[in-house]
Amino acid sequence: MIKHFEILTLCLLFSITSIAQKNKFDENGERHGYWKVDFEGAGTPKFEGNFEHGNETGTFKFYKKGFYDHPAAIMNFSKTTDSVHVVYYTQTGKPISEGKMCDKKREGNWVYYHKDSDSIMMRETYKNDTLHGLQKTYFPNGKLAEKTIYQRGEKNGESFIYADNGQVTKELHYKNGMLHGPAVYFTVKGVKSIEGFYTEGKKSGTWKYFSDGKLEEEIEY
Repeated sequence: MIKHFEILTLCLLFSITSIAQKNKFDENGERHGYWKVDFEGAGTPKFEGNFEHGNETGTFKFYKKGFYDHPAAIMNFSKTTDSVHVVYYTQTGKPISEGKMCDKKREGNWVYYHKDSDSIMMRETYKNDTLHGLQKTYFPNGKLAEKTIYQRGEKNGESFIYADNGQVTKELHYKNGMLHGPAVYFTVKGVKSIEGFYTEGKKSGTWKYFSDGKLEEEIEY
C-alpha cells in the first residue's frame, strides 16, 4: 500500500513534469517552444505563446487578472523584423486599439475604436511613441469629426472640425501646439460666423463677427 507522502511525492513529480513539458528551455537556457505562464498563486493564465531560442514568435495572448474569457491583448511577433502588431481588447472581447510597436513604442498607423463597437473612433500616426502626422477622429456613424496635423507630439499646421452632417465648423492653424494663423468658424449649415487671426495662442488683429452671413461687428485685438 502506497503511503500518503509517497502519493504526494508522485503528484509533485507529475506537476513538475507537466510544467516542464509546457515551458522548455534550449541548450543555452533560453525559452523555447510553447510557453504558458500563470498569475502567481492564481493558477490562471497571465500569458501564452511560442518562443524561438529566447525570442517571441507568432501570436502571444495576454490576460488581465480575473478576466479570462478573452485576452486583454494579442500580439503578433514578426520573424523578420523587430515590429509587433498589437490589438488591445475590452473584457468582452471588443477591440480598443491596434497598431504596430517597435521596442515597446508605438510606431506608424494606430487605430482606436468607439467603446464596445467595431466602428473606428480615431486614426493616428506615431513616430517613436510620439504623435507625428495626420490624426483623424470619427463620429460613431463613420463621418469625419476632426483632422489635425501633429509634429513631435504637438499640433502643427491645419486643423478642421466637422459637424456630424459633414460640414466644417472650424478651420484653424497651429504652431508648436498653440493656435497660430487664420481661423474661421461656421455654423452647422456652413454659414460663416467668425473670422480672425491667432498669434501664439492669442487673438490678434481684426476679428470679424457675422450674423446670418452678414458682417455685424469688428473687434481689434
